[in-house]
Amino acid sequence: MERPFYHARTLCIAGVSATALLWAVAPAAFAQDTQPAAAEPEATTVDEIVVTGFRSSLQQALNIKRREAGAVDAILAEDIADFPDQNLAEAIQRLPGVTIDRVNGQGTTISVRGLGSDFTRTRINGLEAQAASGGNRNRSFDFSMFASELFNSIRVRKTQSAEIEEGSLGATVDLQTGRPLDFRKPGISSALSAQASYNDLSETTIPRLAGLLSWSNEDQTFGALLSVAYSERAPVLGSFNTTRWQAGNPNPTRPANAPANFPYGVGQNFGGCIPCTTTAERDAVLSAYYPRIPRYTLGQTFEDRLGMTGALQWRPSDSTEVTLDLLYSRFNSETESPNLEAWSFSRGAVNNVIVRDYEIDPSRNAFSYGVFDNMIVAAENGFSRNESTFYQTSINARHDFTDRLQGNLKVGMNRSEARTPLNVAYRFEAAGMNGYTFDARDNNRQPMISYGFDTTSGAPFRLTNATKSNGGGNFQNNVFAGSLTYDWTPSISFKGGGEYRTYDFETFGLARAKTVPTGAEAALGIDRWGRVVSIDGYVDAPQGSTLSFIVPDIRKLAESLSFYNDPLVANRSEREVYETDKGLFLQSDFNTTVAGMTLRGNVGIRYAMTEVTAKGWQTVTVGTPPVVSYNYVTTENDYDDVLPSFNLAFEPREDLVLRLGAAKVMSRPTLGDLTPGGSVAPTTLTVSYGNPLLDPFRATNYDASIEWYFQNEGLLAAAVFYKDIDSFITSETVPIAYGLLGLPLELLQGVQGLNNDTIFQVTRRLNGQGGWLKGVEIQYQQPFTFLPGFWSNFGFIGNVTFVDSEVGYGTAGKNRLTGQSKNTANATLYYEKGPLQARISAAHRSQYLLSFPGANGNSEEGINGTTNIDASLSYDFTDSLTFSLEGINLTDEYVDRYVDVADRVSDYRHTGREVAIGLRWKY
Repeated sequence: MERPFYHARTLCIAGVSATALLWAVAPAAFAQDTQPAAAEPEATTVDEIVVTGFRSSLQQALNIKRREAGAVDAILAEDIADFPDQNLAEAIQRLPGVTIDRVNGQGTTISVRGLGSDFTRTRINGLEAQAASGGNRNRSFDFSMFASELFNSIRVRKTQSAEIEEGSLGATVDLQTGRPLDFRKPGISSALSAQASYNDLSETTIPRLAGLLSWSNEDQTFGALLSVAYSERAPVLGSFNTTRWQAGNPNPTRPANAPANFPYGVGQNFGGCIPCTTTAERDAVLSAYYPRIPRYTLGQTFEDRLGMTGALQWRPSDSTEVTLDLLYSRFNSETESPNLEAWSFSRGAVNNVIVRDYEIDPSRNAFSYGVFDNMIVAAENGFSRNESTFYQTSINARHDFTDRLQGNLKVGMNRSEARTPLNVAYRFEAAGMNGYTFDARDNNRQPMISYGFDTTSGAPFRLTNATKSNGGGNFQNNVFAGSLTYDWTPSISFKGGGEYRTYDFETFGLARAKTVPTGAEAALGIDRWGRVVSIDGYVDAPQGSTLSFIVPDIRKLAESLSFYNDPLVANRSEREVYETDKGLFLQSDFNTTVAGMTLRGNVGIRYAMTEVTAKGWQTVTVGTPPVVSYNYVTTENDYDDVLPSFNLAFEPREDLVLRLGAAKVMSRPTLGDLTPGGSVAPTTLTVSYGNPLLDPFRATNYDASIEWYFQNEGLLAAAVFYKDIDSFITSETVPIAYGLLGLPLELLQGVQGLNNDTIFQVTRRLNGQGGWLKGVEIQYQQPFTFLPGFWSNFGFIGNVTFVDSEVGYGTAGKNRLTGQSKNTANATLYYEKGPLQARISAAHRSQYLLSFPGANGNSEEGINGTTNIDASLSYDFTDSLTFSLEGINLTDEYVDRYVDVADRVSDYRHTGREVAIGLRWKY
């Protein structure tokens, strides 16, 4: 009964704040348009932008960290411009506790202190944002959408305060684009950069361009800015992958009248084993894991990214500022992926495969060598195009009503559109092939694979599969927020305000058409439809491996197959989520002295209300033979959270800061988990679906740190953190009364006697057992000015983070969090003297989980540790013209994906080294 009151109060406070602010800003704007610029404040966002060198930007970043009440790390314009980073994710990874996930050789999403991208909020110019590319259907933010040149500062807030909107268990990342008055000089400011980047694996050279034009009037009261960044990439992905590993079963339940050679040819078992002469040998072969789709693959990708920002900034006096920020980004990619593979292992055809020879690696209980007969070999080729766009409009306004009362207003929207307008795949198959050889005895990541026949000829093949599909999704945020700050005394202030946010997500069901050519089309020769590819030089396969083979030619097949133009058929996988988030907060900030020592911080409370409407297709199957119907289901849910927090910074002496922080936090469920779509079988009393009634992830965070600022640009800091996770969303199959599922009773009309009290076996996502996460973070940076001569121009920046965790995964048991590496480290050695600057950087993360439990009987799936080395060098010919040379992924690090604790290879992939040469000009 109290909820309408709270809703009204939220809107009232936000509305009063906004109305009062606008009422004051409007008359002040016109009255003060011609006033001269006021004196420069001590600390504004200008401090984050204006830098005169790499070391200066490092010092300013430390100043930001030092003066914050909570745990904050920052990167400023000079850092982003000078690090050899392809996008924002790779710039952010330099900060302590931050790691990135890489796709196609570049950073995409981030994890902070062991919590994955779904638990990290990202704000652009103060607005929470969702950036999605490709098939992203969760709450994570894809940083590869944005060029690093578009942003002037990045802050990662690792502790929560009441004034920061809820939604993160890990961190809030603030991205700030450039603004015209940041340059602190009237007239025109401009910059232009051009690079050419060469990849040694694809052997291609591609461009990267960026430019900025800014203007402000003589009084520095009004300005306009435009920036543009364009880049291309053409990486080649060479890999060996298996998809997963599968084991047979030497002792399945024996059916009636089973043949004498049972259990060969049953379930996931081989059809026979020629060298197996004893039961023990037979059982060893049928118990061992074999690769489901072993293959060397080639991915040829082309990407282009265009980003633009615009800003109008009006600051008629010290007390008033209004800024309009605009941001647009477009990221497109096209990928063709030819490969040749042992298809028999991945489906029921394994029952016909004969093992001619073999060896089993006992440490992995897996085939390390095998020769197989009666194989189906598939030559596949696919092409996909992804198109992603993001745009945002926001207005941020602040006004000092009096010397003690200030107001802030934030209004805006952003929208992300992810599209796959074209996805086609074709497969040739050759059946009954003998002599297929798999030999991983010398290298289990790069085995020798030989197919035993001429794979460049189309004669053994026939076209068996052709598919075409498209799909997409939309994400939109709308934000209205206002707050007031009252300085009660010089050392104590009070803040209050509220937000109203709506979040809409919709995905289009992948429409697809599928056919196997027949008649005249099937009679056409495979050589007419194929082309021979060679992946030699793209993968490090051992001698004797088959590296040249015929694959479907995408263009030829599109021109000759009538299927290609057939209409697509929707498969009813569409879903929608509409979310309304309302929040209120009260906070007190303080900054005082105790016994001559500085004490500052904040304490506050936030009240958050969430309303969710989720929609999706339910497939209902009734009777024998089954009758299938489709129903579009709508469900609703709501929940409230009270979130207290405090941050305390204590300076017992001028160069030392001690911090303590604690907060209740929450993170809303991922979008895929909220769908009511799935399947209902009233006949068998089973249900499988997401769960629109999920509550959020909830946790209590504790943080403590000590920071020693022992000299300019110098810092030695250590932090400990602990997160008590109250509830972790997982999957289970449990008996539940139908009425508790949030599904309409109409779905049960096909079977009499069923009602809301009927017990169903339900497989769904649910709020399960919680867990914990704890860690230590150590940070050190220092210029080596204490060394003599040449060595005094060097400096070092480094950090290490150690994290451990344990959460419950339902019936699968407990394990660490997915996406959490136990050890991460970043290190940069830099040199700077006069016009010459040079840096070499390393980023390391240890093994982490992707999923638990794994599929096909594997205990887990994850990625082994990686270390990426980058370097850059620049030389200032003049104050305006700079030459740069950058090297990215200098060691050509492989991404090593595995399954099971036995470390069976799933995907072993590399994308090559990149070297970029360029010029930067500024005025």
